[in-house]
Amino acid sequence: MSTLIISLPLEAVSAQTEFDFVVTGDGVAATQSGRARAEALPSIDKPGDVCIATAPLRALSWHQVTLPEGVTPGSTRMRAVLEGLLEDKLLDDPRLLHFTLPPVFQPGMTQWVSVCDRRWLAMAVQGLETGKRPVSRVVPDWGPPAGPLRLHVTGTLEDPQLVVNGDSGIGMFPLAAEVPEGFGLTASVSAEPALAALASQILLRPVTPLSTAERLRRVIDSAWDMSKRLQMRNLADRGKLEWLRAPRWRHVRWAAIAVVGVNVLGLNALAWVGQQQLAVKQAAMQKMLTRSFPNVKTIVDVPVQMGREVRLLEQAHAAPAMADLDVMLSALNRALPAGDSLKSLDYTSGQLRLIGLELNANEARALSVGLTAHGYTATREGVNWLIQPTAAFPAPQVTLGRL
Repeated sequence: MSTLIISLPLEAVSAQTEFDFVVTGDGVAATQSGRARAEALPSIDKPGDVCIATAPLRALSWHQVTLPEGVTPGSTRMRAVLEGLLEDKLLDDPRLLHFTLPPVFQPGMTQWVSVCDRRWLAMAVQGLETGKRPVSRVVPDWGPPAGPLRLHVTGTLEDPQLVVNGDSGIGMFPLAAEVPEGFGLTASVSAEPALAALASQILLRPVTPLSTAERLRRVIDSAWDMSKRLQMRNLADRGKLEWLRAPRWRHVRWAAIAVVGVNVLGLNALAWVGQQQLAVKQAAMQKMLTRSFPNVKTIVDVPVQMGREVRLLEQAHAAPAMADLDVMLSALNRALPAGDSLKSLDYTSGQLRLIGLELNANEARALSVGLTAHGYTATREGVNWLIQPTAAFPAPQVTLGRL
């Protein structure tokens, strides 16, 4: 597993921006380092490879806040609360800033929060993604503030800068030719190799050489991630879509594609089997129709044609059918409560409509039960009733006038 560490520049990122970078295979030794544009940075496309970006000290400001109980990291009130707490400490419009909470968030306790220009950070992250070097997280180059006190000299021989990191905060100051006597006696001091001798001369103490590559490697263990909840142009939610692009998720992507492919093939196979079974059943029904009724030459709708042929066969042999008027009247006569009368009735297409039949609840129940026993359904429509055979089949188109 390799880790690509990219140092973000202080200026706005463009297509021509070059980034300092370090590649380490074990987190200890640097296997490659240098400076290149985003698309020319070393490729990290093996499973488990990670890309981390670091934000420079001068791009961040650190503030101590005590968040009230009940405000969680995912709360919609979090940003409004932070803006209210830091209103008097921020030099820029809070709407233009990006806030980063500590990895372990504890409401009610005083903790450090980092603040940076939202547009600058979004452009830097998106610039790397455009160059096909998406970062998994962004960590501060220096921070958060914590003890013991540490001093680091960076910059150039003409303009050396002193980084001070301690419990009270983090800052960068010009390294003066003279420092107050006893300044930072208990602090650990490091410096860029080219500035080690100058730093030792000014600070009057031994200085540990610490190259930029070695310092960048130390951020691997940082749990901070400044890219969380970062709003970027043309990216609604980079975190949710990261697995679609990150090299370390390649096997997951292939597994997801394989699962989707297997499911699609399975659904197509099931659909094909269903179509074959339906075709077999339709062929069997057509064969039954032509065998039973050889006179049927053209097959359009087997159930309808079968019902019509059976009906014609019944009529030819004078066999009464459930939808015949006389059969329905006979069943009605047996089911209709004694003494009840109706105004008129209509018979159309195997449906008998009784008009003006007023029944109480018991009589209506008796009529419905009686007709059901003879194979008919009775549907009440106010003072009218619709009677038809329980089983649906073609009926002769006959209309009986009103009585």
